Amino acid sequence: MIDKNMYKKVEQYIMSFYEDNPFVQLLHINIDKIASGNVQLSMKVLHEHTNVYKIAHGGALMSIADTAMGAACLSCKKRVVTLDFSMNFLKAVPENATAYANASIIHDGSSTMVGECDLTDKSGEIFGKAHGTFFVLEKFDK
Repeated sequence: MIDKNMYKKVEQYIMSFYEDNPFVQLLHINIDKIASGNVQLSMKVLHEHTNVYKIAHGGALMSIADTAMGAACLSCKKRVVTLDFSMNFLKAVPENATAYANASIIHDGSSTMVGECDLTDKSGEIFGKAHGTFFVLEKFDK
C-alpha cells in the first residue's frame, strides 16, 4: 500500500526538480500526471521546436521522451542518468500541435532502470515510441 502522504512529497519533489531544470524550461515541457512508475508530460510544438519542414524536430521529441522516462524514474524515488536511448518516429508532429509523452518503468532495478515512452497527440494516436536504460545514481527519501 502506497503512503499517500509520502507520495505527495515525491510528486512535489518531481515538480520542483523540473521547475529548476533550465532545459525543460527552454522546451516549455509541462508535467501533466504523476503516478508511481508512470508520468505524462506535454509540450506544445512551438516554432523553435521545428525543423525546416515546419514539423517537430526529432531532437525536441527525443528530449521530451527522455525527460518523461527520467521523471518516471524519479517517481520511483531514484535519481538517474540516461545510459542508452532509442526512438522510432512513426508520424510527423506539426507546429502548434501538442505532444504528449506517456512514460512508464518496465524494470526497476537497484543499479539500472528501463523505461518506455509513447508519444501521442491529444486523441491518443501514437507518433513515436522510445525506450531508455537509466543508471541509478541514488535512491532518495522525500
